[in-house]
Amino acid sequence: MTGPSIVICPEKEKLAGLGEDSFSYSFVGQEAGYISVFDGCGGMGARKYPKAGNKTGARVASKLAAYVTDKFCENGGFRFDGTDCGRLKQSLTENFARMRSKIETENSIKLGGDLFKAMPTTASIAAIKDLGNNKLQCQYIWAGDSRGYFLDKNGLCQVTKDDIQTDEDAFSNLRSDGRMSNVIHAEGDFRLNSRTLEISSPAMIITSTDGGFGYFGTPMDFEYVILSSLMDSDSDSQWEEKLSDLIAPATGDDFAVGIAVYGLGDFSRCREYFSERYNAVKKQYIDIVNDNTTEDELLSLWQAYKPGYYRR
Repeated sequence: MTGPSIVICPEKEKLAGLGEDSFSYSFVGQEAGYISVFDGCGGMGARKYPKAGNKTGARVASKLAAYVTDKFCENGGFRFDGTDCGRLKQSLTENFARMRSKIETENSIKLGGDLFKAMPTTASIAAIKDLGNNKLQCQYIWAGDSRGYFLDKNGLCQVTKDDIQTDEDAFSNLRSDGRMSNVIHAEGDFRLNSRTLEISSPAMIITSTDGGFGYFGTPMDFEYVILSSLMDSDSDSQWEEKLSDLIAPATGDDFAVGIAVYGLGDFSRCREYFSERYNAVKKQYIDIVNDNTTEDELLSLWQAYKPGYYRR
């Protein structure tokens, strides 16, 4: 069994030192590694905690969720036996409750109603086991509207389903921004969703907060920035930097993206392998769009792209 040949995690805070997105990953010394991202929910978690350095509950939550997930993996948590999701939820619940008891005071009691939560955050976690023979076992665990994907020679595929109150697809949700119906938080009544797939490699396994994908005109643009930044780079560190530079001007938010590349031995081989898909996306969905492209025309392009995007 082998781990990924490349791991990158482009991320950026909208306001330095005040960001509410986090990530963690590990592929060292474990049969199964993972990548993860977390988006502290700034609206419902805007309350500041003096005992936590006056940080918002959203910032505390995303950092804590990343830490708990890393410790869960370090202690052999990802077993792929049907118990991972429940055991991770228990660990998150216990650690969030413990943190809340440490930092909450009478002046930081939660406001009423479901618009406010104590320490709320989304999560998108992908645990990955290399089965050999170009097969990966991928377990996606998530809450909220952070997403898990894979990207192979056939393009980007969204595996997770957003926890939102309306039944939007990835195109319509860019325009309506559906309200979330489930997030991790310190009050305990949340759920973790889980899907396990066998994926053929070579492939990229991807997690992203909504700041990474949610401010482009179409879902095709997100695939394009991943591939175009890859094509324009000479190393994995440069790829990470260039992808961050492409997302940052488009987003109105913090963002964190995790990408683990399997089945390709080095960076130049990765770039060469995905060049055909890059050229296809550029020609079919990007180059033909301009300032005069109508919403109906964008919808038509999405309808052509959608079957592949939801193929799993």
